[in-house]
Amino acid sequence: MAEEFEMKKAFSKDSMKGVSGLVIAGVIILLLFVLNPIVIIGAGERGVVFSRFSGVQQNVMMEGLNFRIPGIESIIKFDIKTQKLERLSQGASKDLQEVNLRTVVNYHLQADKVSKLYQEVGVDFERKVIEPSIQEAVKAGTAQFPVENIIVERPRLKAIIAEILRKKLVEYDIILEDVNLTDIEFSAEFNRVVEQKQIEEQKIKTAEYKKKQAEQHKATVILAAQGEAEKQRLIRLQVTKDIVALEWIKKWDGKLPETVMGGDAVPMINLKK
Repeated sequence: MAEEFEMKKAFSKDSMKGVSGLVIAGVIILLLFVLNPIVIIGAGERGVVFSRFSGVQQNVMMEGLNFRIPGIESIIKFDIKTQKLERLSQGASKDLQEVNLRTVVNYHLQADKVSKLYQEVGVDFERKVIEPSIQEAVKAGTAQFPVENIIVERPRLKAIIAEILRKKLVEYDIILEDVNLTDIEFSAEFNRVVEQKQIEEQKIKTAEYKKKQAEQHKATVILAAQGEAEKQRLIRLQVTKDIVALEWIKKWDGKLPETVMGGDAVPMINLKK
């Protein structure tokens, strides 16, 4: 009986150890789930560490598995891949005509400076930095051109806007990749003026075309008249020659003229003369 009791006691202790181990493992899993000390940073991302005690940390979490201090540190993720932002901006030309530009901007964040960006600007950097910078660049760019030259000088306008925007964004460690001007629109009043001008220019071109046609027709008629006059002159000249020759033949008595060359010499006579 004693041996049996000892075996049951030992088995009971082992069972308790097993149960305790499961409880401890369960508690650990629960703590890991609740406290969440593990942070996974995805591809093309960086993590900014914010401590309740010391604020924003300068070290940046890289891609992959990272750890934080639960309850003390929180992680703010930033996407450092190429981003696209499209905005409609308003400016004014050199001659103070309204110009609306739809601007498409491609940019990315400087990977090792996202902590500084978060500390100085926050996560809504597009609203606070990029959008105002686009508006500023568009206003500065369009102000350098008369409204009639903006379409023609589109590549140069794009280059100016890109350069202004690049200098502005780099102050916040935002790297500009490209700028595109997809639409350029003017005020309704200016469009009416342009349309009326085009109509007037078309009228002038039509009038000039008709004038050239009339001049060409006139020249053709004159050339035709001159040709007909020359034809009639040549006909009259030929008729005159024929009449003279005919009169000479009528008056000829059939005798050949005598010459100093002798009685048998026959002179050459051109009857057409």
